[in-house]
Amino acid sequence: MTGNFFKLKVAFFAGALCIAVFAGKPVQLDGIVAVVGDEVILKSDLDGYTAMRLSAINVKPDSGSFIEYEKKFLDELVDGKVLLAHAKNDTTITLTDEEVDRALENQIVGILKQNNLTIDGLEAALEKEQGITLAKFKVEARKNLRDQLLKQKVQRQYIPSIKATRRDVEAFYKQYRDSLPKAGESVLLSRLAITAKAAPEVRQVAWDKITSIKKRLDNGEDFAEVAKKYSESPEADSGGDLGFIEKGSLNLIAFEEKAFSMEPGRTSDPFETRLGFHIIKVVARQNQQVHVLQIFVKVAPPAEETARITGLLDSIRRTCTTAGSFTAAFHLYSNEDASKVADGLLGWKSIITLDGPVRAAIDTLGKGAITPVVSEDRGYAIYRINDRVPERTLTLDDDWQVLADKAQDIMVQKKMIELVGRWRKQVFVSIRM
Repeated sequence: MTGNFFKLKVAFFAGALCIAVFAGKPVQLDGIVAVVGDEVILKSDLDGYTAMRLSAINVKPDSGSFIEYEKKFLDELVDGKVLLAHAKNDTTITLTDEEVDRALENQIVGILKQNNLTIDGLEAALEKEQGITLAKFKVEARKNLRDQLLKQKVQRQYIPSIKATRRDVEAFYKQYRDSLPKAGESVLLSRLAITAKAAPEVRQVAWDKITSIKKRLDNGEDFAEVAKKYSESPEADSGGDLGFIEKGSLNLIAFEEKAFSMEPGRTSDPFETRLGFHIIKVVARQNQQVHVLQIFVKVAPPAEETARITGLLDSIRRTCTTAGSFTAAFHLYSNEDASKVADGLLGWKSIITLDGPVRAAIDTLGKGAITPVVSEDRGYAIYRINDRVPERTLTLDDDWQVLADKAQDIMVQKKMIELVGRWRKQVFVSIRM
């Protein structure tokens, strides 16, 4: 692991703390460039933020353009302070120390995982690479996280759930298509999936149990206590606490879609995945992660059914040597009606957007190869790689969800800019450069 790799990973989590180090410059508290309410923005803050933003957009401006960029980035910092000032004065927005502590713990765990470090290794690396102690790092990271969490709460408080319509996405694509980044390494996939089903009587017993549990919750019983008594998942003893999860981390698409669609504090109705029935409660959201509690009741297909399906798929994988034979097998064996209209063809998919197990199965395979059997939400599947390219242009047909997410982000940003512009008139702002 190189030093630069470590710095980049830490920067992702800790924000401006490491920026001056990236630039190879010592931090210099060399004056105030702006005052917002009772907060100040230092020249060193602006230098660090400018370095980070320019690096993010891969720009190396000349001396003339640098001044313009610096003014723009200072304005962004001022807007951030305005938003925080509003959050601190809004009595309906609260942030507890426990929420910040959980967020910090999750960030530290993320750094350790992405850099393959122990906590002792992280402390040694921080001192060697950046000349700071772990305690100092935590203090700075905690402050940054508190600000981030407050901003997220303001957004949720003042901006209703915005969903980009088809017209919104098409308009976004028309306006920005020439400036959109290329999709990275991508594969053109076909999929053959077979659902594994439990016996009807087994499923009914599980359904009766999960619905009776939901009635207890509706009657006011504590979620964590109910989970300890009735959940059949390994984390039941800890109140069903799964901690913070990110998309693709559980290999349960239906579960993740439900969790990421819910607001903190909400409890779901019972829903089903390939493993069984779930009720979940979202505790908190931060960045691209959600903190989830769950109550789970298992619905398992017979072992012989699982063995039959995986054996059949493995046989198909070994005998289908052409795209045509794979399509023929799809029509013979797939029991997923939703995908039959496309002959199992999923279209182009960016490698980084695939679920972890699928990405791992595809990792080293080339054009024409078929993956080993992959365990999925409601059964098992194999994937054929019809083509593979290092990069490609985003299209409405193949990248609809990516474009919809980007369009939605733009809509939220515009609304936030409008709100902050209004709040800026209510706060003392003095620019000193």
